[in-house]
Parts: sequence; C-alpha cells; structure tokens
Amino acid sequence: MCDHCGCGQPGQPPRDGASSVVVPVGEDVLAHERAHAESLRRRIAELDARLVNVIGGPGCGKTELLSALIRELGGDPPCAVVEGDLATDNDARRIAETGAPVHQVTTGTVCHLTAHDVDHSLDHLSPARGALLLVENVGNLVCPSVFDLGESLRVVCLSVTEGTDKPLKYPVAFREAGLVVLTKTDLLPHVDFDTDAARQMIDDLRPGTPVLLTSARDGVGVGALAGHVRGLWDG
Repeated sequence: MCDHCGCGQPGQPPRDGASSVVVPVGEDVLAHERAHAESLRRRIAELDARLVNVIGGPGCGKTELLSALIRELGGDPPCAVVEGDLATDNDARRIAETGAPVHQVTTGTVCHLTAHDVDHSLDHLSPARGALLLVENVGNLVCPSVFDLGESLRVVCLSVTEGTDKPLKYPVAFREAGLVVLTKTDLLPHVDFDTDAARQMIDDLRPGTPVLLTSARDGVGVGALAGHVRGLWDG
C-alpha cells in the first residue's frame, strides 16, 4: 500500500505461506525521516509553537473532535491545521468552517504523513508565533505510529464504536501515545465498550498515559482537551 513504510512491498513474507527469502540491509530506512522530524521540531521551537499529531482509525471522529477543540480554544492559542487523506478535501473543508487556516495533503496511496509533508504545509500556512499546529494524520492505526512528525504531543483517538480491544490489536499506536482520547462517548449506552478495560489495556502498554473521554457532539471532555494542549507551553 505504501512506498514509504514498506507495507505490502516486495520482500515481505507472502500471505499464502509460500517460501520467501528476506535479504537484510544495513541501513535504517527511517533515519532520514527522523532527521527531517528533528529539523521540523527546531523550526517549530523557533516559532514557540507546538505541534499535535492526531492519529486514529478512519471514522473515529478526529475531524469533528478537532473542530470542537478549535472552537473551544477560541484563538487562544491560534490554530493552524494540516489535513492528511488518501483522497478528497472533505475534512479540510469541515475544518475551514471553524475559521482556522488549513492545508490539505492528499497522499494517494501513502498511508501516513511524513515530517516533509508537514514542513511543506507550514510553508503554505505561515503559522503565527505561538500557534498550535494540529495535524490530522491519515486514518490508520498502523503506519502513522512509526513516523515522527516533530510533534510535541501524539494523540491517539479511539472511538467507542470501534471495540474495547483496539489497544491490544494495535499496541504500537497506543504505546507511542502521549494522550489517548476516547471519542463518541455519547454512544456508550448503545455500544458494547468497556471504558475501564480499555484504560487498563492502555496503561499496561504505557503506564501513566492520560485518557480523556470526549464527545464532540455533546461537548463532553473538549474543555479538558483544550486545557491539555494549552499545557504544552508550561515548563
């Protein structure tokens, strides 16, 4: 599926059980990406800005949550948004309704954003000093988990409609999270989701990871999320 992370590329074991030969290479294929992320991190620091990388599966409510967050923040700090999608600018147009500047990255077959994508987007956005840079990554709990975007905070969103066991099925995503946001909690009475069990799974993967329960529709937890991102400037 992706030329950058290698998923589905030649050299991986075939799914039908046929024999294969894996040839090891002595090069860290992500080294270039990490170097670009560090360069981007320095650029963001010079602006006294903060970047939040938002990861989650398709349909988990990332766009709606970010829209609610931007409105809750009310320009303090000013926000700019990078939207990543395989196709369409639907989510970017929804974000634009909040009044925040937004830049769309259409990735085609690439299943995640890179630091280069974000760096290029900032050239278009020209964010204000002290801005909060919100990156909505491509809907995916796999590939985005291994790419550093120069973020100050990585947020993983999990909708209560997706099932309690997602932290166990996608451990890397939750192990790398600085904050986990449970979304669409207004639907809890209608779905089989155990919030206590999900919290325990997340804590087992990365002890002490904060977990917020939110509903963009009802506004639950959005104020707490706003406080969390404002706190990125503390200390």
